[in-house]
Amino acid sequence: MALRVFVRRASIAFTTTGVVGGAYVLGCIERTHRLVEYKTYQEPGGELVKAAPKWKVALRFVHLTFWFVPLIIFWVICQRHHVTYMIWCRFFKRMLEVTGPAFVKLGQWMAIRSDLFPKEFCDVLCDLHDNVRPHGMRHNRRVIKKNLGKPIDELFSEFDPNPVGSGSIAQVHFAKLRSTGDEVAVKICHPRVRETIAVDFYCIQLMAQLADPYCRWMDFPGIAKQFARNLSLQVDMRYEAENLEAFNENFKDSKYIVFPKPVKELCGKQVLVESKIDGKPLSQYYITADDPVDEAHAHLARCGADLVFQMVLTDNFFHADIHPGNILVGWFPNDPLPFLGMLDVGVTQTLTQHQRDVSHKFMASIVRKDWDDTTKYILEMGGEQPYCDKAAFIRDVSAHCERMMPHKIPKTWEETFWHYGRKYGVLAHAAKKTGFATDFVQGIFNLIQEHKVRIEPPYASLLFSCLMMEFIANQVDPKMDAIQYSAPWFVSNAYRSPKRLAV
Repeated sequence: MALRVFVRRASIAFTTTGVVGGAYVLGCIERTHRLVEYKTYQEPGGELVKAAPKWKVALRFVHLTFWFVPLIIFWVICQRHHVTYMIWCRFFKRMLEVTGPAFVKLGQWMAIRSDLFPKEFCDVLCDLHDNVRPHGMRHNRRVIKKNLGKPIDELFSEFDPNPVGSGSIAQVHFAKLRSTGDEVAVKICHPRVRETIAVDFYCIQLMAQLADPYCRWMDFPGIAKQFARNLSLQVDMRYEAENLEAFNENFKDSKYIVFPKPVKELCGKQVLVESKIDGKPLSQYYITADDPVDEAHAHLARCGADLVFQMVLTDNFFHADIHPGNILVGWFPNDPLPFLGMLDVGVTQTLTQHQRDVSHKFMASIVRKDWDDTTKYILEMGGEQPYCDKAAFIRDVSAHCERMMPHKIPKTWEETFWHYGRKYGVLAHAAKKTGFATDFVQGIFNLIQEHKVRIEPPYASLLFSCLMMEFIANQVDPKMDAIQYSAPWFVSNAYRSPKRLAV
Protein backbone atom coordinates (compact mmCIF):
# COMPACT_ATOMS: atom_id res chain seq x y z
CA MET A 1 0.00 0.00 0.00
CA ALA A 2 2.80 2.39 0.92
CA LEU A 3 4.49 1.66 -2.41
CA ARG A 4 1.31 2.44 -4.34
CA VAL A 5 0.91 5.73 -2.51
CA PHE A 6 4.52 6.63 -3.24
CA VAL A 7 4.15 5.77 -6.95
CA ARG A 8 0.91 7.77 -7.19
CA ARG A 9 2.43 10.82 -5.53
CA ALA A 10 5.57 10.58 -7.62
CA SER A 11 3.47 10.38 -10.81
CA ILE A 12 1.50 13.45 -9.79
CA ALA A 13 4.70 15.32 -8.96
CA PHE A 14 6.36 14.46 -12.28
CA THR A 15 3.22 15.32 -14.25
CA THR A 16 2.89 18.66 -12.47
CA THR A 17 6.55 19.38 -13.04
CA GLY A 18 6.16 18.55 -16.72
CA VAL A 19 3.14 20.82 -17.17
CA VAL A 20 4.67 23.70 -15.23
CA GLY A 21 8.00 23.15 -16.94
CA GLY A 22 6.37 23.12 -20.35
CA ALA A 23 4.58 26.39 -19.65
CA TYR A 24 7.79 27.88 -18.29
CA VAL A 25 9.76 26.75 -21.33
CA LEU A 26 7.21 28.22 -23.73
CA GLY A 27 7.54 31.52 -21.88
CA CYS A 28 11.34 31.30 -21.95
CA ILE A 29 11.32 30.50 -25.66
CA GLU A 30 9.13 33.49 -26.37
CA ARG A 31 11.22 35.70 -24.10
CA THR A 32 14.58 34.63 -25.54
CA HIS A 33 13.50 34.16 -29.16
CA ARG A 34 14.97 37.46 -30.32
CA LEU A 35 18.14 36.86 -28.32
CA VAL A 36 18.69 33.41 -29.82
CA GLU A 37 18.07 34.71 -33.32
CA TYR A 38 20.47 37.58 -32.66
CA LYS A 39 23.15 35.00 -31.79
CA THR A 40 22.39 32.71 -34.70
CA TYR A 41 25.14 30.92 -36.50
CA GLN A 42 24.25 32.29 -39.90
CA GLU A 43 25.77 29.73 -42.22
CA PRO A 44 24.69 27.04 -41.76
CA GLY A 45 23.82 26.71 -38.05
CA GLY A 46 21.45 29.67 -37.96
CA GLU A 47 19.23 28.05 -40.56
CA LEU A 48 18.94 24.95 -38.39
CA VAL A 49 18.00 26.91 -35.28
CA LYS A 50 15.35 28.98 -37.06
CA ALA A 51 13.85 25.83 -38.56
CA ALA A 52 13.00 24.35 -35.14
CA PRO A 53 9.25 24.55 -34.33
CA LYS A 54 8.63 26.05 -30.90
CA TRP A 55 6.27 23.29 -29.78
CA LYS A 56 8.89 20.66 -30.55
CA VAL A 57 11.47 22.64 -28.63
CA ALA A 58 9.13 22.84 -25.63
CA LEU A 59 8.44 19.10 -25.62
CA ARG A 60 12.11 18.31 -26.06
CA PHE A 61 13.07 20.66 -23.24
CA VAL A 62 10.60 18.99 -20.88
CA HIS A 63 12.02 15.60 -21.87
CA LEU A 64 15.56 16.81 -21.18
CA THR A 65 14.44 18.25 -17.83
CA PHE A 66 13.67 14.74 -16.58
CA TRP A 67 17.27 13.78 -17.39
CA PHE A 68 19.16 16.87 -16.26
CA VAL A 69 17.34 17.92 -13.06
CA PRO A 70 17.97 14.63 -11.17
CA LEU A 71 21.55 14.69 -12.41
CA ILE A 72 22.05 18.21 -11.05
CA ILE A 73 20.60 17.14 -7.68
CA PHE A 74 22.91 14.11 -7.59
CA TRP A 75 25.86 16.36 -8.45
CA VAL A 76 25.23 18.48 -5.33
CA ILE A 77 25.40 15.27 -3.29
CA CYS A 78 28.25 13.51 -5.12
CA GLN A 79 30.71 16.31 -5.81
CA ARG A 80 31.99 16.39 -2.23
CA HIS A 81 33.87 13.07 -2.50
CA HIS A 82 36.12 11.92 -5.32
CA VAL A 83 34.68 8.40 -5.58
CA THR A 84 31.06 9.53 -5.75
CA TYR A 85 32.04 12.34 -8.12
CA MET A 86 33.58 9.85 -10.55
CA ILE A 87 30.39 7.76 -10.38
CA TRP A 88 28.40 10.89 -11.20
CA CYS A 89 30.67 11.60 -14.18
CA ARG A 90 29.93 8.15 -15.59
CA PHE A 91 26.20 8.70 -15.12
CA PHE A 92 26.52 12.03 -16.93
CA LYS A 93 28.33 10.31 -19.79
CA ARG A 94 25.58 7.68 -20.03
CA MET A 95 22.92 10.39 -20.06
CA LEU A 96 24.61 12.09 -23.02
CA GLU A 97 24.70 8.79 -24.90
CA VAL A 98 20.93 8.29 -24.63
CA THR A 99 19.76 11.87 -25.25
CA GLY A 100 20.66 12.04 -28.93
CA PRO A 101 23.39 12.96 -31.42
CA ALA A 102 23.68 16.62 -30.48
CA PHE A 103 24.37 15.78 -26.83
CA VAL A 104 26.84 13.03 -27.75
CA LYS A 105 28.76 15.60 -29.79
CA LEU A 106 28.38 18.12 -26.96
CA GLY A 107 30.02 15.66 -24.58
CA GLN A 108 32.84 14.95 -27.02
CA TRP A 109 33.38 18.68 -27.43
CA MET A 110 33.32 19.24 -23.65
CA ALA A 111 36.01 16.56 -23.33
CA ILE A 112 38.50 18.81 -25.13
CA ARG A 113 37.77 21.90 -23.01
CA SER A 114 40.17 21.18 -20.17
CA ASP A 115 40.32 24.91 -19.60
CA LEU A 116 36.67 24.89 -18.49
CA PHE A 117 36.04 21.51 -16.88
CA PRO A 118 38.01 19.34 -14.40
CA LYS A 119 40.49 16.87 -15.84
CA GLU A 120 38.73 13.84 -14.33
CA PHE A 121 35.46 14.93 -15.93
CA CYS A 122 37.13 15.39 -19.33
CA ASP A 123 38.89 12.02 -19.05
CA VAL A 124 35.56 10.25 -18.57
CA LEU A 125 34.00 12.05 -21.54
CA CYS A 126 36.98 11.17 -23.74
CA ASP A 127 35.62 7.61 -23.78
CA LEU A 128 32.21 8.81 -24.96
CA HIS A 129 31.24 6.75 -27.99
CA ASP A 130 28.60 7.24 -30.63
CA ASN A 131 26.13 4.53 -29.70
CA VAL A 132 23.75 4.77 -32.67
CA ARG A 133 21.88 1.89 -34.24
CA PRO A 134 22.73 1.66 -37.98
CA HIS A 135 20.00 2.57 -40.43
CA GLY A 136 19.00 0.19 -43.22
CA MET A 137 19.63 -0.04 -46.94
CA ARG A 138 16.22 1.43 -47.77
CA HIS A 139 17.34 4.78 -46.36
CA ASN A 140 20.70 4.48 -48.15
CA ARG A 141 19.01 3.96 -51.51
CA ARG A 142 16.63 6.87 -50.99
CA VAL A 143 19.33 9.32 -49.87
CA ILE A 144 21.78 8.39 -52.63
CA LYS A 145 19.07 8.72 -55.28
CA LYS A 146 18.00 12.11 -53.88
CA ASN A 147 21.50 13.57 -53.47
CA LEU A 148 23.41 12.04 -56.38
CA GLY A 149 20.59 11.73 -58.92
CA LYS A 150 21.13 8.04 -59.74
CA PRO A 151 20.17 4.73 -58.13
CA ILE A 152 22.76 3.04 -55.97
CA ASP A 153 23.15 0.13 -58.43
CA GLU A 154 24.11 2.48 -61.29
CA LEU A 155 26.84 4.19 -59.25
CA PHE A 156 28.40 1.23 -57.44
CA SER A 157 29.19 -2.25 -58.70
CA GLU A 158 29.60 -3.37 -55.08
CA PHE A 159 28.08 -1.87 -51.95
CA ASP A 160 28.55 -3.54 -48.57
CA PRO A 161 25.21 -3.32 -46.73
CA ASN A 162 26.95 -3.69 -43.36
CA PRO A 163 28.43 -0.37 -42.19
CA VAL A 164 32.02 -0.30 -40.98
CA GLY A 165 31.06 2.37 -38.47
CA SER A 166 27.94 4.19 -37.29
CA GLY A 167 28.35 7.53 -35.54
CA SER A 168 25.85 10.00 -34.19
CA ILE A 169 25.64 11.91 -37.48
CA ALA A 170 26.29 9.34 -40.22
CA GLN A 171 27.50 5.84 -40.97
CA VAL A 172 30.13 4.59 -43.41
CA HIS A 173 29.94 1.78 -45.99
CA PHE A 174 32.67 0.40 -48.24
CA ALA A 175 31.79 0.22 -51.94
CA LYS A 176 33.32 -0.01 -55.41
CA LEU A 177 32.64 2.55 -58.14
CA ARG A 178 31.07 1.11 -61.28
CA SER A 179 32.70 3.72 -63.53
CA THR A 180 36.34 3.25 -62.44
CA GLY A 181 36.40 0.18 -60.20
CA ASP A 182 38.01 2.20 -57.39
CA GLU A 183 37.28 1.21 -53.80
CA VAL A 184 35.61 4.02 -51.89
CA ALA A 185 34.06 4.83 -48.53
CA VAL A 186 30.49 6.18 -48.60
CA LYS A 187 29.35 8.31 -45.65
CA ILE A 188 25.55 8.69 -45.37
CA CYS A 189 23.66 10.82 -42.82
CA HIS A 190 21.17 9.11 -40.53
CA PRO A 191 17.42 9.69 -41.05
CA ARG A 192 16.05 12.95 -39.61
CA VAL A 193 19.39 13.82 -38.01
CA ARG A 194 19.17 17.45 -39.19
CA GLU A 195 15.66 17.88 -37.76
CA THR A 196 16.70 16.35 -34.42
CA ILE A 197 19.76 18.54 -34.15
CA ALA A 198 17.73 21.62 -35.11
CA VAL A 199 15.57 21.17 -32.02
CA ASP A 200 18.52 20.36 -29.77
CA PHE A 201 20.40 23.44 -31.01
CA TYR A 202 17.61 25.63 -29.70
CA CYS A 203 17.45 23.70 -26.39
CA ILE A 204 21.21 23.98 -25.83
CA GLN A 205 21.17 27.69 -26.61
CA LEU A 206 18.22 28.18 -24.26
CA MET A 207 19.92 26.24 -21.45
CA ALA A 208 23.07 28.33 -21.98
CA GLN A 209 21.07 31.55 -21.59
CA LEU A 210 19.44 30.27 -18.38
CA ALA A 211 22.75 29.07 -16.86
CA ASP A 212 24.81 32.12 -17.85
CA PRO A 213 23.87 34.36 -14.85
CA TYR A 214 25.28 31.74 -12.46
CA CYS A 215 28.64 31.16 -14.23
CA ARG A 216 29.32 34.24 -16.29
CA TRP A 217 33.06 33.67 -16.45
CA MET A 218 32.48 30.42 -18.39
CA ASP A 219 30.51 32.25 -21.13
CA PHE A 220 27.96 29.48 -21.73
CA PRO A 221 26.28 31.33 -24.66
CA GLY A 222 29.65 31.57 -26.39
CA ILE A 223 30.29 27.87 -25.78
CA ALA A 224 26.87 27.00 -27.21
CA LYS A 225 27.51 29.17 -30.26
CA GLN A 226 30.89 27.56 -31.00
CA PHE A 227 29.53 24.07 -30.46
CA ALA A 228 26.56 24.73 -32.74
CA ARG A 229 28.90 26.00 -35.44
CA ASN A 230 31.04 22.88 -35.27
CA LEU A 231 28.11 20.48 -35.28
CA SER A 232 26.22 22.25 -38.05
CA LEU A 233 29.23 21.83 -40.31
CA GLN A 234 29.25 18.07 -39.67
CA VAL A 235 25.66 17.53 -40.86
CA ASP A 236 26.45 18.95 -44.31
CA MET A 237 28.81 16.59 -46.11
CA ARG A 238 29.75 19.22 -48.69
CA TYR A 239 31.79 21.06 -46.05
CA GLU A 240 33.81 17.96 -45.27
CA ALA A 241 34.41 17.44 -49.01
CA GLU A 242 35.79 20.99 -49.26
CA ASN A 243 38.00 20.42 -46.23
CA LEU A 244 39.37 17.20 -47.75
CA GLU A 245 40.30 19.05 -50.93
CA ALA A 246 42.10 21.73 -48.90
CA PHE A 247 44.03 19.21 -46.78
CA ASN A 248 45.03 17.19 -49.84
CA GLU A 249 46.38 20.35 -51.44
CA ASN A 250 48.28 21.38 -48.29
CA PHE A 251 49.85 17.94 -47.81
CA LYS A 252 50.42 17.02 -51.45
CA ASP A 253 54.19 16.90 -50.83
CA SER A 254 53.89 14.80 -47.66
CA LYS A 255 54.17 11.14 -48.56
CA TYR A 256 53.40 9.79 -45.11
CA ILE A 257 50.41 11.99 -44.19
CA VAL A 258 47.35 10.92 -46.17
CA PHE A 259 43.81 12.29 -46.38
CA PRO A 260 40.95 10.64 -48.31
CA LYS A 261 40.25 12.20 -51.69
CA PRO A 262 36.60 13.17 -52.26
CA VAL A 263 34.86 12.12 -55.47
CA LYS A 264 33.57 15.58 -56.39
CA GLU A 265 30.70 14.51 -58.60
CA LEU A 266 29.42 12.13 -55.89
CA CYS A 267 29.19 14.50 -52.93
CA GLY A 268 25.91 15.95 -51.71
CA LYS A 269 24.36 17.43 -48.61
CA GLN A 270 23.75 14.01 -47.03
CA VAL A 271 26.28 11.84 -48.88
CA LEU A 272 30.07 11.92 -49.15
CA VAL A 273 32.01 9.52 -51.36
CA GLU A 274 35.76 9.46 -50.73
CA SER A 275 38.72 7.23 -51.47
CA LYS A 276 39.21 4.29 -49.14
CA ILE A 277 42.25 4.23 -46.86
CA ASP A 278 43.42 0.77 -45.87
CA GLY A 279 44.85 0.80 -42.38
CA LYS A 280 44.52 -0.17 -38.76
CA PRO A 281 43.55 2.01 -35.79
CA LEU A 282 46.43 3.96 -34.30
CA SER A 283 45.73 2.42 -30.89
CA GLN A 284 47.06 -0.93 -32.14
CA TYR A 285 50.53 0.62 -32.38
CA TYR A 286 50.73 1.96 -28.81
CA ILE A 287 53.77 0.91 -26.80
CA THR A 288 54.89 1.45 -23.22
CA ALA A 289 58.00 3.19 -21.96
CA ASP A 290 59.64 -0.19 -21.32
CA ASP A 291 59.23 -1.36 -24.93
CA PRO A 292 61.96 -0.72 -27.50
CA VAL A 293 61.20 2.03 -30.00
CA ASP A 294 61.82 0.89 -33.57
CA GLU A 295 62.15 3.17 -36.59
CA ALA A 296 58.49 2.71 -37.59
CA HIS A 297 57.21 3.96 -34.21
CA ALA A 298 59.65 6.87 -34.13
CA HIS A 299 58.54 7.75 -37.67
CA LEU A 300 54.86 7.75 -36.64
CA ALA A 301 55.62 10.13 -33.76
CA ARG A 302 57.48 12.51 -36.08
CA CYS A 303 54.65 12.38 -38.63
CA GLY A 304 52.09 13.24 -35.95
CA ALA A 305 54.15 16.21 -34.79
CA ASP A 306 54.81 17.43 -38.34
CA LEU A 307 51.10 17.08 -39.14
CA VAL A 308 49.99 19.41 -36.35
CA PHE A 309 52.84 21.90 -36.70
CA GLN A 310 52.24 22.29 -40.43
CA MET A 311 48.48 22.71 -39.97
CA VAL A 312 48.91 25.25 -37.18
CA LEU A 313 52.05 27.18 -38.05
CA THR A 314 52.24 26.99 -41.85
CA ASP A 315 48.75 26.41 -43.24
CA ASN A 316 46.62 28.04 -40.52
CA PHE A 317 43.97 25.45 -41.32
CA PHE A 318 43.87 22.64 -38.80
CA HIS A 319 41.80 19.59 -37.99
CA ALA A 320 39.87 20.62 -34.86
CA ASP A 321 38.68 17.10 -33.98
CA ILE A 322 41.93 15.12 -33.81
CA HIS A 323 41.78 12.02 -31.65
CA PRO A 324 43.12 8.45 -32.01
CA GLY A 325 39.80 7.19 -33.38
CA ASN A 326 40.19 9.49 -36.40
CA ILE A 327 43.67 8.22 -37.32
CA LEU A 328 44.64 5.09 -39.22
CA VAL A 329 48.12 3.62 -39.72
CA GLY A 330 48.82 2.04 -43.11
CA TRP A 331 51.75 0.84 -45.20
CA PHE A 332 52.60 1.49 -48.82
CA PRO A 333 53.81 -1.54 -50.83
CA ASN A 334 57.53 -2.21 -50.41
CA ASP A 335 57.95 0.69 -47.98
CA PRO A 336 59.37 0.00 -44.51
CA LEU A 337 57.81 3.15 -43.02
CA PRO A 338 54.08 3.57 -42.23
CA PHE A 339 51.81 6.51 -43.04
CA LEU A 340 49.11 8.31 -41.05
CA GLY A 341 45.61 8.37 -42.55
CA MET A 342 43.43 11.21 -41.27
CA LEU A 343 39.63 10.79 -41.17
CA ASP A 344 36.54 12.85 -40.25
CA VAL A 345 37.67 16.37 -41.13
CA GLY A 346 34.24 18.00 -40.86
CA VAL A 347 35.41 20.37 -38.10
CA THR A 348 38.32 22.68 -38.89
CA GLN A 349 39.64 25.95 -37.48
CA THR A 350 41.33 28.98 -39.01
CA LEU A 351 42.79 31.78 -36.89
CA THR A 352 42.86 35.50 -37.49
CA GLN A 353 46.22 37.25 -37.74
CA HIS A 354 45.91 38.48 -34.16
CA GLN A 355 45.06 34.98 -32.89
CA ARG A 356 48.01 33.56 -34.81
CA ASP A 357 50.37 36.12 -33.29
CA VAL A 358 49.18 35.46 -29.75
CA SER A 359 49.32 31.66 -30.19
CA HIS A 360 52.79 31.74 -31.73
CA LYS A 361 54.17 34.03 -29.03
CA PHE A 362 52.59 31.88 -26.31
CA MET A 363 54.15 28.65 -27.61
CA ALA A 364 57.48 30.34 -28.35
CA SER A 365 57.59 31.74 -24.80
CA ILE A 366 57.35 28.19 -23.45
CA VAL A 367 60.30 27.11 -25.59
CA ARG A 368 62.26 30.17 -24.34
CA LYS A 369 61.11 29.59 -20.72
CA ASP A 370 59.87 33.19 -20.51
CA TRP A 371 57.09 32.71 -17.97
CA ASP A 372 56.10 36.40 -17.83
CA ASP A 373 55.29 36.28 -21.54
CA THR A 374 53.55 32.92 -21.10
CA THR A 375 51.06 34.34 -18.58
CA LYS A 376 50.70 37.55 -20.57
CA TYR A 377 49.60 35.73 -23.71
CA ILE A 378 47.31 33.34 -21.80
CA LEU A 379 45.44 36.35 -20.44
CA GLU A 380 45.36 37.89 -23.91
CA MET A 381 43.60 34.79 -25.24
CA GLY A 382 40.40 35.84 -23.48
CA GLY A 383 40.31 39.62 -23.79
CA GLU A 384 39.70 41.78 -20.72
CA GLN A 385 39.41 38.93 -18.14
CA PRO A 386 36.91 40.66 -15.80
CA TYR A 387 36.62 37.68 -13.42
CA CYS A 388 40.31 36.91 -12.91
CA ASP A 389 42.78 38.08 -10.25
CA LYS A 390 45.60 38.66 -12.72
CA ALA A 391 48.36 39.10 -10.13
CA ALA A 392 47.53 35.81 -8.41
CA PHE A 393 47.22 34.03 -11.74
CA ILE A 394 50.61 35.30 -12.94
CA ARG A 395 52.21 34.21 -9.67
CA ASP A 396 50.74 30.71 -9.76
CA VAL A 397 51.48 30.10 -13.45
CA SER A 398 55.07 31.25 -13.03
CA ALA A 399 55.50 28.93 -10.06
CA HIS A 400 54.02 25.99 -12.00
CA CYS A 401 56.22 26.63 -15.05
CA GLU A 402 59.35 27.07 -12.97
CA ARG A 403 58.64 23.83 -11.11
CA MET A 404 58.19 21.92 -14.39
CA MET A 405 60.99 23.62 -16.37
CA PRO A 406 63.45 25.25 -13.93
CA HIS A 407 66.01 27.82 -15.06
CA LYS A 408 68.46 27.25 -12.22
CA ILE A 409 70.37 24.17 -11.15
CA PRO A 410 68.17 22.18 -8.76
CA LYS A 411 69.16 22.26 -5.06
CA THR A 412 66.33 20.66 -3.09
CA TRP A 413 65.10 17.09 -3.51
CA GLU A 414 61.83 18.29 -5.05
CA GLU A 415 63.64 20.49 -7.58
CA THR A 416 65.99 17.63 -8.46
CA PHE A 417 63.07 15.26 -8.98
CA TRP A 418 61.24 17.60 -11.34
CA HIS A 419 64.40 18.69 -13.18
CA TYR A 420 65.66 15.21 -14.03
CA GLY A 421 62.15 13.95 -14.59
CA ARG A 422 61.83 16.65 -17.26
CA LYS A 423 65.29 16.14 -18.69
CA TYR A 424 65.26 12.38 -19.06
CA GLY A 425 61.55 11.75 -19.43
CA VAL A 426 61.25 9.80 -16.14
CA LEU A 427 57.89 11.37 -15.32
CA ALA A 428 56.46 10.62 -18.75
CA HIS A 429 57.72 7.05 -18.56
CA ALA A 430 56.19 6.55 -15.11
CA ALA A 431 52.82 7.89 -16.24
CA LYS A 432 52.77 5.62 -19.32
CA LYS A 433 49.84 7.60 -20.76
CA THR A 434 50.85 11.24 -20.99
CA GLY A 435 54.03 13.06 -21.87
CA PHE A 436 55.67 16.08 -20.32
CA ALA A 437 53.98 18.66 -22.56
CA THR A 438 50.55 17.25 -21.70
CA ASP A 439 51.26 17.48 -17.96
CA PHE A 440 52.70 20.97 -18.40
CA VAL A 441 49.73 22.39 -20.30
CA GLN A 442 47.19 20.48 -18.17
CA GLY A 443 48.66 22.19 -15.12
CA ILE A 444 48.11 25.54 -16.80
CA PHE A 445 44.52 24.53 -17.64
CA ASN A 446 43.93 23.70 -13.97
CA LEU A 447 45.11 27.18 -13.00
CA ILE A 448 42.91 28.70 -15.72
CA GLN A 449 39.88 27.07 -14.09
CA GLU A 450 40.96 27.99 -10.57
CA HIS A 451 41.42 31.68 -11.44
CA LYS A 452 38.40 31.92 -13.79
CA VAL A 453 40.40 32.90 -16.86
CA ARG A 454 38.47 32.98 -20.12
CA ILE A 455 39.93 31.34 -23.21
CA GLU A 456 38.28 31.99 -26.58
CA PRO A 457 37.22 28.80 -28.43
CA PRO A 458 39.75 29.08 -31.32
CA TYR A 459 42.63 29.09 -28.83
CA ALA A 460 41.15 26.11 -26.98
CA SER A 461 40.88 24.17 -30.26
CA LEU A 462 44.49 25.00 -31.07
CA LEU A 463 45.81 23.94 -27.67
CA PHE A 464 43.78 20.74 -27.76
CA SER A 465 45.22 19.84 -31.18
CA CYS A 466 48.73 20.35 -29.82
CA LEU A 467 47.96 18.26 -26.73
CA MET A 468 46.56 15.46 -28.86
CA MET A 469 49.71 15.55 -31.00
CA GLU A 470 51.88 15.16 -27.91
CA PHE A 471 49.63 12.43 -26.50
CA ILE A 472 49.74 10.45 -29.76
CA ALA A 473 53.50 10.90 -30.11
CA ASN A 474 53.99 9.71 -26.53
CA GLN A 475 51.90 6.58 -27.15
CA VAL A 476 53.99 5.46 -30.14
CA ASP A 477 57.38 6.86 -29.01
CA PRO A 478 57.54 7.60 -25.25
CA LYS A 479 61.10 8.88 -25.59
CA MET A 480 60.21 11.73 -27.95
CA ASP A 481 60.57 15.28 -26.51
CA ALA A 482 57.76 17.18 -28.22
CA ILE A 483 58.89 20.60 -26.97
CA GLN A 484 62.44 20.10 -28.22
CA TYR A 485 61.15 18.75 -31.55
CA SER A 486 58.93 21.81 -32.00
CA ALA A 487 61.75 24.37 -31.68
CA PRO A 488 62.76 24.42 -35.40
CA TRP A 489 59.15 25.09 -36.41
CA PHE A 490 59.04 28.29 -34.37
CA VAL A 491 62.09 29.77 -36.10
CA SER A 492 61.00 28.79 -39.59
CA ASN A 493 59.89 31.51 -42.00
CA ALA A 494 56.84 29.49 -43.05
CA TYR A 495 54.89 30.93 -40.09
CA ARG A 496 55.21 34.48 -41.38
CA SER A 497 53.19 33.85 -44.56
CA PRO A 498 50.21 31.58 -43.76
CA LYS A 499 48.19 30.12 -46.60
CA ARG A 500 44.92 31.52 -45.24
CA LEU A 501 43.53 33.79 -42.51
CA ALA A 502 40.14 33.98 -40.81
CA VAL A 503 38.18 37.19 -41.22
